[in-house]
Amino acid sequence: MADPLYDLINSAGVIIPDTAGLLQDVRNEWTQALGAELVTDPETPQGRLITAEVLAREAVVQNNAKLANQINPNQAGGIFLDAIWALTGGRRQRAIQSIVRGVELRGYPGTQVLSGSLIASNDADSPLWQLLSTVILSAAGVGYGDFQAVVAGPTPAAANTLTRIVSATLGWEQVNNPVAAELGVAEETDLAARQRRRLTLALQGVALPEAIISGLNDTPGVRSCTFRENYTNLPVTIEGVTLGPHSIYACVDGGTDAAVAETLLREKSMGCAWNGGTVVTVTEPISGQEYAVRFDRPTAIPIYMAVTVRMSAPVADPAGAVRAAIMRYVRGEQDGEVGFAVGADVSAFEISGAVNRDYPGLFVQDVKVGTSLGAVNQTVVNILINQIGTTVEGFIAVTVLP
Repeated sequence: MADPLYDLINSAGVIIPDTAGLLQDVRNEWTQALGAELVTDPETPQGRLITAEVLAREAVVQNNAKLANQINPNQAGGIFLDAIWALTGGRRQRAIQSIVRGVELRGYPGTQVLSGSLIASNDADSPLWQLLSTVILSAAGVGYGDFQAVVAGPTPAAANTLTRIVSATLGWEQVNNPVAAELGVAEETDLAARQRRRLTLALQGVALPEAIISGLNDTPGVRSCTFRENYTNLPVTIEGVTLGPHSIYACVDGGTDAAVAETLLREKSMGCAWNGGTVVTVTEPISGQEYAVRFDRPTAIPIYMAVTVRMSAPVADPAGAVRAAIMRYVRGEQDGEVGFAVGADVSAFEISGAVNRDYPGLFVQDVKVGTSLGAVNQTVVNILINQIGTTVEGFIAVTVLP
């Protein structure tokens, strides 16, 4: 018989032997070595040794299976996922620091506050912020500079809270941030990276719809998008959007206007025009020609929900659990789900599935959705290619039946 420790791969993929099978194998080994009369009950000394051996073997099995799964991009994580993704030109979105702009520095006129100088709030263990470029105080003893969080990620800082000077600089006496920080972003998780990888498989191409969509989804900050093209020499209206002759249309949620426009210029085919209400002038770096790139930003459609659940197993705060599961789905934080995306219809069935995925102990009896508080009576809300559904926990009414 093949050793179950290492017999993990067959035509169905990676498999893991059942723990009961491992236990029986170890018991058989002991009885073969020490006699069939050996008592192997768990409470006996030999039973305890057998249990320890089974746990050790199971740990090896789990480790080997996890390692074997790293060749599957839909299961891989960490550097394994990064390496597979790099084969098609993709990459994980790295963490970005928060920035506080226009921070006011005061002190003796002519004082140089060097780049890298640190400030913080007066709270204990508050995060540090570093000056991005050297500031020279004016004749009035005032200067302004931008500070970046030392640690990457969404570090918050409310207005008028960064008032403590950490780096001692002779002549620099006061500091304050009149405006709040622009939040950074955390590094993309394995779950989010796997989902975005599936949307960026044509990164190494150009001109084709899949290549343009891949390029947009690879643009930093972009959460979702829609794409259409008009290949005729006459204007065409698609889902209420008019496309000019031989042109493309993209509606993009997230990302800066400049970054989206640069992607659309880089990916589109020669002679192809754009459509949309957002216009950004982009200079092509090789030819130096300027292009007026057009695209759209989605119109937010508020989504209200009425959810009725029955508890089939104990769940603490079932109403709160339902709202939390739905919001995770909306943000695309459930594996394999994009959530509320541009042009994606809002389905009561998918919302029900999102609750069941996180809380199997809740039986979802009914879900209705709607675009106004007084009309939550639909099973599907149709979202056009230039729209996106949006909701908050306060829009979700939950009824818990006994």
